[in-house]
Amino acid sequence: MGTRRKVLVLGSGYISEPVLEYLSRDGNIEITVGSDMKNQIEQLGKKYNINPVSMDICKQEEKLGFLVAKQDLVISLLPYVLHPLVAKACITNKVNMVTASYITPALKELEKSVEDAGITIIGELGLDPGLDHMLAMETIDKAKEVGATIESYISYCGGLPAPEHSNNPLRYKFSWSPVGVLMNVMQSATYLLDGKD
Repeated sequence: MGTRRKVLVLGSGYISEPVLEYLSRDGNIEITVGSDMKNQIEQLGKKYNINPVSMDICKQEEKLGFLVAKQDLVISLLPYVLHPLVAKACITNKVNMVTASYITPALKELEKSVEDAGITIIGELGLDPGLDHMLAMETIDKAKEVGATIESYISYCGGLPAPEHSNNPLRYKFSWSPVGVLMNVMQSATYLLDGKD
């Protein structure tokens, strides 16, 4: 039997349950779920062996810090604007953190504090962004190992649901914040084409 690890999952929205299902496969992980959505954490508690904690991190920063201090890892599945608040609690308590969200300028500003605390905070660790980046690098590295030259790499991630499952005006299924999806669509993009931005 291995060492028991403590993981705090913050958030109880759409993507929390798959994370809990995955973490629950390892009996050596003690899972705590913090959320201000009491009904959601109660429902998750019926399916998974978790320690549910009802809290609003914006109003209970001291409680957040106390909870983070007892963990080996924090997984923040909260709205992206709350990640810097969680990151600060992780920095203070020297606890590693991961999130599936994009790295925002507010989170990037904490980079020196993260380094000084000797911890790791990793963002963009989901399907998109995240897995798409890792698969791209794996493909590029394999090509370079055999002496190939990369002339073009295009990655598409995600997809549209089957018509019978897209029963809403946007014909889209949200697995994360709808506001986040719409804001992301409005972001600019940079890409290389023929060696030029």
